Amino acid sequence: MSAARVKTRPNFGSWSNEQDESVNDLFKEETQTQSGPVECLGQAFPSDQARREHFLKLLAEKLKNPEFRKIEGFPVGTDEAILALSDPPYYTACPNPFLEDFVRYYGKPYDTSLPYGKEPFAADVSEGKNDPIYNAHSYHTKVPHKAIMRYILHYTQPGDLIYDGFCGTGMTGVAAQMCGDRSVVQSMGFRVESDGTIYEATNEAGRTVWKPFSKLGVRRAILNDLAPAASFIAYNYNTPADVSTFEAEARKSLSAVEKDCGWMYETLHLPTQAQIESGLRHVFSEEPLDLGTIGSTGRINYTVWSDVFTCSECAGEVVFWDAAVDVKAGAVRDEFDCPHCSSKLTKRGMERAWESRIDIVTKQTVRQAKQAPVMINYSVGKKRFEKRPDALDKAIVNKIERLELSNWYPTDRMMEGGESRRNDPIGITHVHHFYTKRNLAVLASLRAHLKKSPMEGQLLCLVGDQLPRASKMHKIAVSRLNTNLSKTAGILAGTLYVPSNQIEYSVLEMIAYRIADVASYLGKRDRTTRQLVFTGSTANTLIPDNSLDYIFVDPPFGANISYSELNFLWEAWLKVFTNIAPEAIESRAHGKSLNDYRLLMSSCFKEAFSKLKPGRWMTVEFSNTQASVWNTIQTSLQEAGFVVANVSALDKKQGSFKAVTTTTAVKQDLVISAYKPNGGLEDRFAKTGGTEDSVWDFARTHLNYLPTVKIKNGALEFISERDPRIIFDR
Repeated sequence: MSAARVKTRPNFGSWSNEQDESVNDLFKEETQTQSGPVECLGQAFPSDQARREHFLKLLAEKLKNPEFRKIEGFPVGTDEAILALSDPPYYTACPNPFLEDFVRYYGKPYDTSLPYGKEPFAADVSEGKNDPIYNAHSYHTKVPHKAIMRYILHYTQPGDLIYDGFCGTGMTGVAAQMCGDRSVVQSMGFRVESDGTIYEATNEAGRTVWKPFSKLGVRRAILNDLAPAASFIAYNYNTPADVSTFEAEARKSLSAVEKDCGWMYETLHLPTQAQIESGLRHVFSEEPLDLGTIGSTGRINYTVWSDVFTCSECAGEVVFWDAAVDVKAGAVRDEFDCPHCSSKLTKRGMERAWESRIDIVTKQTVRQAKQAPVMINYSVGKKRFEKRPDALDKAIVNKIERLELSNWYPTDRMMEGGESRRNDPIGITHVHHFYTKRNLAVLASLRAHLKKSPMEGQLLCLVGDQLPRASKMHKIAVSRLNTNLSKTAGILAGTLYVPSNQIEYSVLEMIAYRIADVASYLGKRDRTTRQLVFTGSTANTLIPDNSLDYIFVDPPFGANISYSELNFLWEAWLKVFTNIAPEAIESRAHGKSLNDYRLLMSSCFKEAFSKLKPGRWMTVEFSNTQASVWNTIQTSLQEAGFVVANVSALDKKQGSFKAVTTTTAVKQDLVISAYKPNGGLEDRFAKTGGTEDSVWDFARTHLNYLPTVKIKNGALEFISERDPRIIFDR
């Protein structure tokens, strides 16, 4: 194992954008190990653990300061919970007090003498989502990292500081790292010379001409999100990790949980009545359940559950799956017969069946919509089988339901909100109600065992990715019932909807399957560069003014998604929650109108404006079908001081559910290119006022920021931003 080399801080005064040197190596943290010496922000430590302990102590002291906790957007959580998640200075589950040190160490001071002239990136971008990095962790919205790379390569040079204030899963940080990966850059259609110069293919008079486009080399990213769930995922996406260690620790944790909970996923294969009765005697005894001593066993992959209703005519119970699902046709009937009185029924015309019980956690009587297991998919060796749950299967479920779990799991009441409280009418009111007792037991056991692992953060991130699919929100694809395709359909994105027919997938199986995907991503990632991630409001960041070289953001858009409500299930496991006061959304439940959204976005853009170097660019990725929200974003940008220079398209190739199925949906996201005017122009405006000379001064300056040529599908395209009417409006 090699020790880290001591790195010399670059001489910012002599920096040149045209300099040809190995900045990829210059700006990388050297390979760090748990046992060898490491260097962090110019300080030397005997090990990475020593580095973490040093900065944790500093962060703990900072958390004791009441003024620090008053920073806008400070998350809701105890000092203990925030420290448990944090890995300072690279990640804090709160505002990051080490930001200034990071910027001072890695940034380049603003220097008007250095040339910088970039037109807006005017080309439309198309990048798919089918990539191990993109798929390593799910989230509500995400921009493919290769799409972001195109903008970063255009606007920046190696070593530049990039910022994303709505970072989500941290794809901007990943993109900043990948700009130093020759193979990834080449896979995007660029040519990379031995000196690191990146060439782009252009079409001139019907022939391909390669022109210099950028320089190969990593960029440093500062990533922020208001949601602790998002910042935690972003940190793990952007933190070096050893693949073999990750896989070994993941298998070790799963093995430990298997010993605790493996029996919960066993079922008898082709049992006789005598074997079922023998199993029932075992279930009700105090001895550990071992079905292998009774007969041939299978391993449950998933169990299908269905809502139970009551017939409006005879009051008999109707299992929705049995009455309404046509397995052969792969469809749910709109009208079906009552199994008791043969009356014609519809789902809307029936009442739910209910069951009441004492919640072990709240000690209160809960009334919940009744459900019944209707199908078990299980494996014997490598072969899969399906069966109706027998009496023994149901008895095992009932046994698990009566267990008092010894490991901790979240029991929080769901937060106020239209989405987070949508399931109150069916009795799903608390976090633990979203899981069957069986999956809850596994998740709790996993959380306990992960605490013992040196890779707790990465493994916890892996488990968090599966939380929605491990819940009662997991749909079954009825249309695939008569096919050989997978019957699991995942969850409905952007909502906490609980379907009438749902899959209780084995958490152990899901996570075991995902280990390979995450390991594949870890193997492709830069294992040396450390980005900085923090949690807080984009309107108050602690970033020094005029220090950022480029900003890329994919902000929330109006009422599209209520992130804090959707993240609540995940953040309950992290014990740190989103501070919803500065959340830039439009929400009736949170008392936020479109104008409130505009004001919140304006404050975020004003903060970004003050931190960006004059003359530099911000890219805003936009997705919303409403013109009012589109106008609000443009207004907010102008109120902050930005000047819009171009609007292009970003095609993610695979639309969301709404983008694919609704006629009014935006098929392609829009990308706004806006710049911060340099100080000289503003100073001249202040002196000359609204004179004719000042108007032409702005026009000349603005034209320098506009694209001169825009080509689409090999043909010249009209540049609307150069239309005199648009320039007059600006």
